[in-house]
Amino acid sequence: MKAEGDGKIEGYASTFGGEPDRHGDIVSAGAFARTMKEHRGEGTMPAMLWAHQLEEPIGRWLRVEEDSKGLFVSGQLNLKTARGRDAYEHVRAGDVTGFSIGFVTPENGRRYLGKGAFALDEVDLVEISIVSVPANTRARIAGIKHIGSKSEAVTFLRDAGLSKSAAQRFAAGGFPALAGDDGAEERVRTFAAQIERATLQLRKS
Repeated sequence: MKAEGDGKIEGYASTFGGEPDRHGDIVSAGAFARTMKEHRGEGTMPAMLWAHQLEEPIGRWLRVEEDSKGLFVSGQLNLKTARGRDAYEHVRAGDVTGFSIGFVTPENGRRYLGKGAFALDEVDLVEISIVSVPANTRARIAGIKHIGSKSEAVTFLRDAGLSKSAAQRFAAGGFPALAGDDGAEERVRTFAAQIERATLQLRKS
């Protein structure tokens, strides 16, 4: 899993094959194909939640698709909400590094493999959560990227409440460029610590 300074997050919500997860399940390749086709047809996405709590939405998923490894996801944490900001800070600090999926198994979607293990051949994907202890230990956040351009810095500052012109001046020239605009300078200084943190490349989990 990785989350960027502007709240974008990505990683593998589930992986195929391997050892059974903490619930004894092994996800089969193609298990999400039908449910994601249905989501696309309806113009929906699985919910982005905090620890499977339906009352704790923290953003939205923008891309959810299978590849050879598993279910790759990328989305946007809602940094304008307390829940979204808290989730971002936990991921950024490395407190939380995992993904977990919430799903319903349709009839014949789960096969017993023996020795307490089951194959998940098909699921109805309802939500994807950020969690501290994932059932699948390989379902991880990839890390957090930095704000890598002036345009990204301008977007960040505007989301923080700065006017477009002030954000552009600061991105181009720093605090000296805001001379004479006390209100803008004060707002930028208020968010300076956040900006500094958001521009640091964090280690991958």
